[in-house]
Amino acid sequence: MDAERLRQIPTIQEFFKIDPCEELKEGTRILLEAMVEKNIPQGEDIVTFGASNDDGMYIILSGVTDVFDAKGNKINTLFEGDFIGELGLINDDKRGATVRATTDVSCANISKALFEEIASKNRKIYGTFMNMLYTKTTKLVAEQERIKSELAVATRIQAECLENDFTSFNQYDHVKLTAAMRPAKEVGGDFYDMFMIDDKRMCFLIADVSGKGVPAAIFMSMAKTHIKNYATLGLPLAEVAQRVNNQLCYKNESGMFVTAFICVLDLETNDVTFINAGHNKPFIIDEEGRFSMIPAKVNMAFGMMEGVPYREQHLDLPKGNCIYMYTDGVTEALNTEDKFFGDDRLRHVLNEHISEAGDVDSFVKSMYDEVDAFAGDAVQADDITMVYLSRR
Repeated sequence: MDAERLRQIPTIQEFFKIDPCEELKEGTRILLEAMVEKNIPQGEDIVTFGASNDDGMYIILSGVTDVFDAKGNKINTLFEGDFIGELGLINDDKRGATVRATTDVSCANISKALFEEIASKNRKIYGTFMNMLYTKTTKLVAEQERIKSELAVATRIQAECLENDFTSFNQYDHVKLTAAMRPAKEVGGDFYDMFMIDDKRMCFLIADVSGKGVPAAIFMSMAKTHIKNYATLGLPLAEVAQRVNNQLCYKNESGMFVTAFICVLDLETNDVTFINAGHNKPFIIDEEGRFSMIPAKVNMAFGMMEGVPYREQHLDLPKGNCIYMYTDGVTEALNTEDKFFGDDRLRHVLNEHISEAGDVDSFVKSMYDEVDAFAGDAVQADDITMVYLSRR
């Protein structure tokens, strides 16, 4: 290939340490000129997991590719200037991922055999390539450590934003309350909250932001703040929901949204006013003494459309009853056979542990244990959050 054409690509300049104002070093020029252009049609693999690395290294000249792990999960996207399989030039390992053309892709390629032939004639080329790989790897490790450090801080901040001391709520007559959130990544999009609106009304809620990771956590923080700010004003719950929705719609160019189930318990009348903004329906104990799903009507999730009205609904939560709330990380937990935990199984395990219903911490731990036992070795794909209030 034309070495002068390749040297114009910023990532090649960085990898090969090319000074745009100077002539190419002999070893770099020989290596770039030895590369050939290959065109890969949309949908075809450039490299395939488990395949030989004899085809060597690719540099994307145009187009877009997706990277998939051994199980076919998408883990990255590569664009113009990105490198594919550079380690394949110096080791005998099989390909560790699949890279597939999302569009028609043009690449510069050098096979392992050709690289070894050139390097055998000029050992400086091999040494130069190893130095460049070392530099790239060192930068990657440093960047990963920086990201890891920042995510650790984000994880701590998020944990501090969620209530973890429930003793103040348990002082109220026949109220035992607990909650837990286990993110799928370092930070998550699920959240919960509980607070007193006044001396007799207690608000408790659970919610799930679309997506995962840092963007979801930021949107989570905004949603949580808006809900509490409006609810503590003592506004009707339908108005709280409408105002929260409008705030989350404002300049929401990313298109994120929040499902939420918000409850206000009147400790004197036992009446629970609730709003279901597109969330999973909780379970309470029915007249037969068994956990059953609340027949709640569903309103639109927050952040999707401004000006949407929300409907208040009611249920009775007398002393002796309980309410279990959860996010879809519970019912959509997958096992190694790609089967969902599901609503029916959740109902079954809730009733299997109904004898623990008065011990909120034990009960929630049992629910997490049931999900974990079902999932087995499968990777947790979504945040798993539970809120549980017992009046026993």
